[in-house]
Order: sequence, then structure tokens, then C-alpha cells
Amino acid sequence: MTAAEPPARTCPSSSCEPGNLLLGIVRPDGTLAGVRPPLELDATFVARAHAGERPPEARMRFAGPCVTSRCRHWSGERCGVADLVADAAPDGHRADLPPCPIRATCRWWSQRGAAACRICPAVVHTWSSTTNG
Repeated sequence: MTAAEPPARTCPSSSCEPGNLLLGIVRPDGTLAGVRPPLELDATFVARAHAGERPPEARMRFAGPCVTSRCRHWSGERCGVADLVADAAPDGHRADLPPCPIRATCRWWSQRGAAACRICPAVVHTWSSTTNG
């Protein structure tokens, strides 16, 4: 008997590519306004998003497959970004978590749980000097 394969994980801070999901729009204050339900990106959306002055990742948040060791943020057996954001989360034990359409497969949730989940809406993939204005 073989062990079941773990579920495929989703990166909540992926790039603007066809097949990925639009999770939200970055507000002027740098937080995320979630898109419910998330929208699957097609080639037309991606082309239009890349036509803007700023990278789409500075204006929107995307989710895509976690590529583990093929990602520059992968460290050994872990996502370095998940650890970074969870460690940056303010202390506190709020019981409520922000709504999340990918929590069941999210890499950050599976790795760091509520600590990563609570700070997730404040994470911007690509920050630029004009991200919030």
C-alpha cells in the first residue's frame, strides 16, 4: 500500500499568467480587496494587464500552482515568503480569519496556518513606488 500524495499546493502570491486566478485588487492603502469568487485568467486578460504602466502584480494579487524548488523563494522544504509574512504578522490571537477561496490548498496556510493567513491581505507581490497611487 502506498501513501496518498499530498494535495497540490497553491501559491497565494503568484504571477499574472493564463490559468492562474485573480484573487484581488490592491487598494490605495496597499491592502487587498478580494475578488469573490476568484477569476481564472485568460490570455486576453493577461495581455491587457501587462499593457499597464505598472506590473499587474503591483496592482492585483494572483494565485497559481506552487512550484516548490523552481521558485526563487523556496528554501529547502519550505516557502520562504510564507515564513517571512507569518513572522511579520502582528501578535494577537484573533479568532477570525479573512475569507479565502484557496485556503484548502494554500501553501502559506499549510505551512504557517493562521499567522500567514491573517497577514495575507496586506501582501503585495510586486511593490513599486506607484503601487498605492
